[in-house]
Amino acid sequence: MVLKVNHGEMAELLEHYYESKLPLFVWGTFGIGKSRVVRDTAIKIAETKKREFVDWNKASAEKKQEVFNDPEKYFFLIDIRLSEYDSSDIKGLPDFRDGKKSIEFKVPFWALLLENKTSDGILFFDEINLATPLVVSSCYKIIYDRVVNDTKINDNWLILGCGNKSEDRAYTHDISPPLRDRGGEVELIFDNEEWIHWAVKPENAITSEVIGYVSFKTGDLYKVNLDDEQKFTTPRGWERVNTLIKPLIEKKDYSKLKTVVCSAIGEGVGSEFISYCKIKEQINLKEMIEKPKKIADIKDKDVSIKFFVTTAVAEQYRDKKLKFDKVIEVSKVLDSINNAELVAYLWKLCCGYDAKRFKADFVAKVDDSLSKKYGKYIIA
Repeated sequence: MVLKVNHGEMAELLEHYYESKLPLFVWGTFGIGKSRVVRDTAIKIAETKKREFVDWNKASAEKKQEVFNDPEKYFFLIDIRLSEYDSSDIKGLPDFRDGKKSIEFKVPFWALLLENKTSDGILFFDEINLATPLVVSSCYKIIYDRVVNDTKINDNWLILGCGNKSEDRAYTHDISPPLRDRGGEVELIFDNEEWIHWAVKPENAITSEVIGYVSFKTGDLYKVNLDDEQKFTTPRGWERVNTLIKPLIEKKDYSKLKTVVCSAIGEGVGSEFISYCKIKEQINLKEMIEKPKKIADIKDKDVSIKFFVTTAVAEQYRDKKLKFDKVIEVSKVLDSINNAELVAYLWKLCCGYDAKRFKADFVAKVDDSLSKKYGKYIIA
């Protein structure tokens, strides 16, 4: 059985395999962030090596030529979506010029980059088991011997493969045992907490509405049923929602917002998300934050409102609109009404948004009773 890992474990494993330069294969269901973990890890390695990160696929032709001429300054991620490739795209095309008696191949531009001894990065064969067997066979020699035809890949590069699970009805092809045996193998499993921890990082710019809702209804973060006709709801879908709603959320255009959201994650979950967003219209948020004791008046059945208010407190702390004393005041009210999970949630959000400031405030100002009870929830 293939080892199952979460997103954090996969990231650590990628770093370790990068150091050894041995190949790794990652399998997992669609939409849970396999490619995102690879990209985030590549960015982290680039920072560690003090090189500029370059996403080869998103670079312009001019940028590619620029970095190709001076590769030692950069750390590259080359994402080859094999399901979109023909075997000649990997192997290259024969060059019949100059009347040569032997055949030489013109390899892809990216292969020439890998040959340069000063280049460094990750060669990522994505959707490897969605490619035709002929295309996969073209990758064998790359993974086995680290060469593209006669072009040798230098020793700096990690070669990585990712693919979908056959039970996802993704029309996958079996990867031969000899190829799989050439590298390590793991299966990425989805973890709600891991995704929320990722979402609160400022660089990922996930809106408080999305964070608040999926924290409140964690079961709606990933909801896939292959036997009905509902639109699938996946983390990738929520990232799509996040991009789509930003220009609409402040306008309070809920009719258009519902259409957009439901197209991205399905009508059922989308409708409930819109209802959550409308909570802002149902309460006096400013008054509730100024007088946190009013939170105690919210009925137990209206837990979604408590999640909304708690998320708003964390967001305003992040934006320095609230001081740490207000976070503690709200925490004490939530603790007094036996909402320990919301105190933990509030502290995790604040720490995720600005760990350095929150931990400094925590050490300086938090009282012993709250510290003993909830200190363990601060993300290390």
